[in-house]
Amino acid sequence: MDLEKKEKLIRRIVEERGKDALPTLLRLLGDEDPEVREIVSEAFRLLGDDAREFLYAELLKRWRKGIEKNDVTLLYIVDILGDLGEKRMEKILIDMLSKYDVEEALLVIYEALAKIGKGEKFLPYLEYLLFEDSYRKELCEQVAMVLANIDSEKSVNLLLRALDDDTFSKKNKEFFLKAIFLLITRNPSFVRYIVKKGREDVMDKIRKLGDTT
Repeated sequence: MDLEKKEKLIRRIVEERGKDALPTLLRLLGDEDPEVREIVSEAFRLLGDDAREFLYAELLKRWRKGIEKNDVTLLYIVDILGDLGEKRMEKILIDMLSKYDVEEALLVIYEALAKIGKGEKFLPYLEYLLFEDSYRKELCEQVAMVLANIDSEKSVNLLLRALDDDTFSKKNKEFFLKAIFLLITRNPSFVRYIVKKGREDVMDKIRKLGDTT
């Protein structure tokens, strides 16, 4: 079955079964095709509070049983729960940090923490990943998305610094601008902060970005 057919099938399941589709969606979240997992993730988000309660119960069950090392499905679960604002999972997320070996997975957890308002204390580590880690060019866009969810002047400063770093590509810098745009959208006071720092050049680029979104 090709991806388009899978997407139509998943959406039909959601439309016809509503919250009764949640167990089926959970099984599909473990599909070997990452594009299918992304479609299923969006289906969970569409189901809102029903999905949030179902996935939190699943997360709690796995945590009590003992989190398996490098469980990919669990990363999708906490990413969705972060989007749905599930604050009860903070302790579990902290515990999960010791269960994953690669920085890409850890950044999913940091982003989930950031989405529930618990990301600011990890800013020093994110700064290290962005400017000092040997894989910083590969990780920079994922780091930027974590920063985009931390409402802090420090997040803005790190992204401005990254924009001035010529070791990052044009594509990377477009991503950094989008991260700043997201911060400004959520907290307009950052506009004054950026202007006060003499970065009208950045605001001009942000305005052009806003015109195209």
